[in-house]
Order: sequence, then C-alpha cells, then structure tokens
Amino acid sequence: MKALWVIVASTAAALPLGLAVHIDRFGRRERTVVPTAQAIVVLGARVLGNGDASPALEHRARRGAELFLKGRAPLLVFSGGSSGRLPSEARVASRLAIAQGVPESACVLEEGSHSTAENTELTAALLRARGVREVLLVTDGYHLLRATRMFETAGFTVHSVASQRPITSSERVIWTLREVAALARRPWLLL
Repeated sequence: MKALWVIVASTAAALPLGLAVHIDRFGRRERTVVPTAQAIVVLGARVLGNGDASPALEHRARRGAELFLKGRAPLLVFSGGSSGRLPSEARVASRLAIAQGVPESACVLEEGSHSTAENTELTAALLRARGVREVLLVTDGYHLLRATRMFETAGFTVHSVASQRPITSSERVIWTLREVAALARRPWLLL
C-alpha cells in the first residue's frame, strides 16, 4: 500500500513539472523564418501608473511592429483593456507601433479585454468580421502555449511568436508556474 502512495505522489509531482517544461520549451522555440499570415495579434500587458507601457507590453508591441514592417501581415491587432483612468493596453501598444513606422490605418484596437480568455473572445470577433483565419500571435514566451491554444480553440490557425523580452531565470520560473496553474484550470487546452 505504501508503494502505491509513493507512485501516486510521484505522479502528482511529475505532471506539473512536465507541464512546466513543456510551457518553457514551447515559449523558447526559435523560428528561423516567421511565416506570413492575415493579421498579427499582439496581446496586452500592464500599463504603468504614468500611462507608459510596462516592459512586457513594450516588447510585445515592438515585436508586432517589427513583424508588420517586415511584411509578415497587412493588419496589426492590439488587444487589451484599461484599468481605471489609464489608457488601454491596446492604445498604448499601438502608439509604440505607430512611433516605429506602422501606419495608424493598419492598426485595429480591441480595448475591452482584461484576461487572455477575453483577449481571445473579443479579438476573435474583430478578426472574423474581417475574414481573418490565420494569425501571428505575439506575447511573452511563457504565455505563448496557453494563448496559442485559446486562439486555436477559437478556430484560428496560429503561428506563435515570442516577444523576445529578456527576463531573469527566477522570473521565468515564477511566470511559468503561473501558466501551469492557469492551464491546470483549463486542461482541455492541452488536448
């Protein structure tokens, strides 16, 4: 009986660890060539109290703009709502992209979401209205697996692209464990 408990406990510990490794590897994959798509979707991140982009949002926006300027897609969609009186994540990110040379006319803003699930739901509606079915999805590496699976579940062909934001090893562990917990609450995303 004791051996059975050891097996159960070992399995219970191995599953989250295996998922953490999978999340980390998925987010750190290097693409030699980023494919073209119908749109680039940049997921939001925190806006600082002074209205500036957090490092996560800045790197995501700059990566999305870079892909647009390289001709990877003709449309750049920014997703992310606002907190209180601050500008929306989408608006702040679009300003950064426009400052990099992206035409304002190529930018679409989804400003109502406050979570990855809402990013997916509200952005999907904007994309479908434009006939878009294939996207480049830009977010931080640790967030790529869950976000990609959500957009795939919503019916899109997704090419995930990491923002390339440098983070410390301890930050990577913390954010990856957060993703383990988020995926544990949505196990259907792993099927």
